[in-house]
Amino acid sequence: MTGPEKALTASAPASTGRGEARRTAILEVAARLFADRPYDVLSIDEITREAGVAKGLIYYYFGSKRGLFMAVIDQAASALNDLAEKGERSADLSPTERLIRTLDAYLWWAETHSSAFQTVTSGGLGVDAEAVDRYRRVRRRLLGAMSYGLVGSRDPRPTLRVALDGWLSFVEGATVSWLETRDLTREEVRDLAVRVLGGTLQAVGAADPDSDRPA
Repeated sequence: MTGPEKALTASAPASTGRGEARRTAILEVAARLFADRPYDVLSIDEITREAGVAKGLIYYYFGSKRGLFMAVIDQAASALNDLAEKGERSADLSPTERLIRTLDAYLWWAETHSSAFQTVTSGGLGVDAEAVDRYRRVRRRLLGAMSYGLVGSRDPRPTLRVALDGWLSFVEGATVSWLETRDLTREEVRDLAVRVLGGTLQAVGAADPDSDRPA
């Protein structure tokens, strides 16, 4: 860290509440910018200018541009993990009701945090193998939760596992398209995803009649 950066860091706010608010504001701006521009193109100067903060605050809270990028990924990953955990705790619901509730929450989160969602689902992740690995772990967590809701196991047979993985890719792509155009309601996107899953499960049943059993 250079002399000026150290000086700016030294003047970082000591108040926990104020500091957390600033950190959150920087994360929100960074998520939007990382979603719109390649990692290598986006500079710390642009982020600080958009966030209206001194450059030293970026280093104080995140250590580096990569640290800031990873914080954006971690924030999104944490939210998606929460969705998976809530879905698994809904034991009183039928598989269809659990799926609808999970999709509602997923689409709500993607809509209200569209920049973070686009960051974790875009090619921008390719800049950092660790970021890709973190998102893949979250994705596997979501798939495990969905499989548990459908067949009572987080380790489904290969045909069902591959089909669910492909279906989740469809949901991600459909959500990105919807966020770009907003020409469907959230409920319409959700219902489309449910119908596509129904067709997917029919295909799985035809290809592997034992697919409703754990692997």
